[in-house]
Amino acid sequence: MSDVGPLLEWSQFVYDLQRLLRSKGVATPLYVVGGAVRDAYKRAGITDVDIAVDGDALRIAKNVADWLDADIYIMDRERGVARVFVKRESGAILLDFARFRGATLYDDLINRDFTVNTLAADLLGDLSVLIDMLGGERDLREGVLRRCSPNAIEEDPVRALRAVRQSTQLGLKIHPATLSDVRQFAPGLSQISPERIRDEFFKLLALDKAARGLRVLQHLGILQRIFPDQFGLKQATDKSPRQLDAWSRSLRITERMCAILNAVSERRTDNSAAAFDLGMLVIQLDRFRGQLQQRLSRSYGNGRRHKELLVLAALLSNLGELDTSRDGEQLSLSAKAVSRSLRLTLEEGRHLSLAMSKYHVVLDESEWSLLARHRFWFGLGGAGIDAIFLAAAVYLGRQGAEMRQVDWLAFVDLATELLDTWFNQYEDVVSPPPLLDGDDIMKTLGIKRGPRIGQLLSALREAQVLGTVRNVSEAREFLFRRQVESS
Repeated sequence: MSDVGPLLEWSQFVYDLQRLLRSKGVATPLYVVGGAVRDAYKRAGITDVDIAVDGDALRIAKNVADWLDADIYIMDRERGVARVFVKRESGAILLDFARFRGATLYDDLINRDFTVNTLAADLLGDLSVLIDMLGGERDLREGVLRRCSPNAIEEDPVRALRAVRQSTQLGLKIHPATLSDVRQFAPGLSQISPERIRDEFFKLLALDKAARGLRVLQHLGILQRIFPDQFGLKQATDKSPRQLDAWSRSLRITERMCAILNAVSERRTDNSAAAFDLGMLVIQLDRFRGQLQQRLSRSYGNGRRHKELLVLAALLSNLGELDTSRDGEQLSLSAKAVSRSLRLTLEEGRHLSLAMSKYHVVLDESEWSLLARHRFWFGLGGAGIDAIFLAAAVYLGRQGAEMRQVDWLAFVDLATELLDTWFNQYEDVVSPPPLLDGDDIMKTLGIKRGPRIGQLLSALREAQVLGTVRNVSEAREFLFRRQVESS
């Protein structure tokens, strides 16, 4: 235990939580552990707090939830793990309570993954004092990610994936012995539930430098164990220049996607868009920034966000492709295979498939008439936004230093025009309010229900977009003309 004086600086919420617990007479030993302590050590903001409990963690969690009028979710009743969701104006704070993994605090810490995650503080005692039983503070200061025990990764192979994610996230170098274990025990991932692998993998995709972590995963042979064998990633490990180039291009596309998403996020800084390519994109898209952020922050199961789904789409958009082939159907099949492998929700799988299979339309379409814009958005809906983001990342990733500024400016103008159509011209161009429905068409023309009804509804909608049909009377006249022309 450190005796060098105050080392930790907490957010006000943690101090308020301590006062609450003390005022309620809580005597069960409670320790903040892991990332929150690391953030307090680095004077960073804290939104997630892991609390190790020397006793009944579920009872403590339920009491805290009642006292704070918060929601609670029992994550593992047998192991005594619960999560409390505290709603605040600045955003939700997650409190994870877990019973000791052993008889003592040391036993709990030694059974964790990496030493930098074993830093602790006494929640009912002096919060300024750092408890460091395994040398985590030294490793954090020296920039080293070290396993807690020789069998840490063998016991839980997901820690092989987590080692890469946390070394990327925290800027740490994996210790040689730990790296050796990562290589040796990564094959054990095949015995781990796909859901656990998915959730850890998406945490890596959420990083600003996700491409760096992906490169390490591929180098260590871990990435190939995450995706199905039939996918093009397996080819990307070939040593032929052609396949290596495909893999390098995939990483460049992923890097550009991360940069684009960061440039339109709430965390954007002046440096985020300093380069010409991002700068021009940000200037043009800034008018839609709030609406774009709303889509990117959409959440799926276990906190997976739409933003990470786009990073995954960027990685997959080029894998297995040779030269400039853009087979939308094949990419859609690949997306579905990955969705099954990672156990994504049906909604996530649909968005991933649409983005990957349709982004090339944005790149390849030369004429964007009013009707072309309508068909693009009516067919894709909000997924058209994903296709535009992916097209931008692919464009920058494939062009690289050879990109012509005039061509990029033309693409940015197109992206702006398409997004303006979706956000500002929805009822005029994307989906005009129907003047007639299927029953109206059957009555007007005296025909039975069938595929013809859908064809006429589509033709009528497109006529509204073009302005040749503006009211019910003109809609009926339009139908009569089409009936005569087809007879």
